[in-house]
Amino acid sequence: MDFQEIVEVCPWDILALDCGYDLDAEHVANPRVFKSHERAGDIAKGAKYIHVCRNPEDAFISFYRFLPAWAAIPPGEITVEEFAEAVFGGVSHSGGIWDFYAEWWARRKDPDVLWVCYEDLRTDLEGQIRRIAKFMNVALTDALLATAVEKSSFAYMEARQKQFDEHVVFEKIRDKMGIPQDYVFGDISVSKVRTGGGTSGGGEAIPEAVLKMLQDRWKISVADKIGLSSYEEMRSVVNLL
Repeated sequence: MDFQEIVEVCPWDILALDCGYDLDAEHVANPRVFKSHERAGDIAKGAKYIHVCRNPEDAFISFYRFLPAWAAIPPGEITVEEFAEAVFGGVSHSGGIWDFYAEWWARRKDPDVLWVCYEDLRTDLEGQIRRIAKFMNVALTDALLATAVEKSSFAYMEARQKQFDEHVVFEKIRDKMGIPQDYVFGDISVSKVRTGGGTSGGGEAIPEAVLKMLQDRWKISVADKIGLSSYEEMRSVVNLL
């Protein structure tokens, strides 16, 4: 845990150069680990890939609570409906979550791809750590398992929010984003493990019109392409892989 922010030990592939990190450098441990939001067809080749999926409705609410604050948009300046229009308008450089899932789904049985559900990380953290360790060919001793369970827990990371809030990335690219100099990062909590986060079911708070947009997009981009009628069905199939 001897880092300012986790990006220093787990570089974000497409922003590494902007942040001054050498993607070819050694890491604190092997195998080296990188963060990426790239689609299956765009991501760098030659690695193993742990694909973490989450209910798109919960992911939408989480994104709404994180991105505007991170981009210096004060609370209340953008409504859920306006944010939904931005999401559907392409605010994410990686495309919509639905197309992202469909593209990675085609690789779900590849030996170098492991699908992991966010909800299962919450309900069975130890079991998922065992799956990940096996996939990565990491010998999992009882002591290492205990350490991984402790440091992967929401409570552990919540107590260290600043190490997971991307303030390092923000400081490196704020000028390129046109963020006003008088905006003080941290005035609004943007940590990925912020107090009150780390839950499921947040999508229940989505306005009906936005919920319909999300559900319609699932049908067009996921159900009609790969035959999975809902995220719940996707999760059940993932647990059989």
